[in-house]
Amino acid sequence: SSGINAEYGGYDDDFSTMTMKTFDLVMRNMNRTWWGITNYNTLEKLTHAFHMAEVWDRTAEEYKLVKQLLDPESEICECITDVENNDVLNYLNLLAFKIKYPGITSGNKTLTDLYINYRAKRSAAYRFGVGYDLSWKRSGLVDFDGFDFNLSDIELLKDVAEKLVDEDGVITKHVDSAEHWQLWREMVKEGMDASGYYDLAVFLYCMLN
Repeated sequence: SSGINAEYGGYDDDFSTMTMKTFDLVMRNMNRTWWGITNYNTLEKLTHAFHMAEVWDRTAEEYKLVKQLLDPESEICECITDVENNDVLNYLNLLAFKIKYPGITSGNKTLTDLYINYRAKRSAAYRFGVGYDLSWKRSGLVDFDGFDFNLSDIELLKDVAEKLVDEDGVITKHVDSAEHWQLWREMVKEGMDASGYYDLAVFLYCMLN
């Protein structure tokens, strides 16, 4: 057991291993257009699911250490759990935008204008063959001043595309050959550095206790 007491969602407990539970979850949802990450094929959705399983495993190891060292009543946890004011919710909303609209903050006006124009027409047909880049190379702090992520996508897209540019790119090579898998393999193996897993464990510990 990882010691992280959050329930798994959507898994079939008739399977005994997390590998099979994860595989089954993706396969059961493979025909749902908006399930998972935009523009990922089934192999890529499986890659993401198994990649996240590795992230949770490594985070669980750090969680055991954090549990011994950190008091949930500490000032650190007080700060971390104030997600309304510490920009955690804003970053999560921005990440959701990047997953739904890969490349929206890339600064690539050709791509971002396609998203904006299609959504302005109330169309969901904006699947342009690019996917969210799974690598953990991200830019620095983001200025969310004036942003209200409670607004609709149509109301927010233009401002996100123009004001939150971080050159966060997209991946255009899909997992359809051994050659392209090498690209994804390196992207997944890169992962976070050790401090990232520790920080995630601290956040989860403070939020769950």
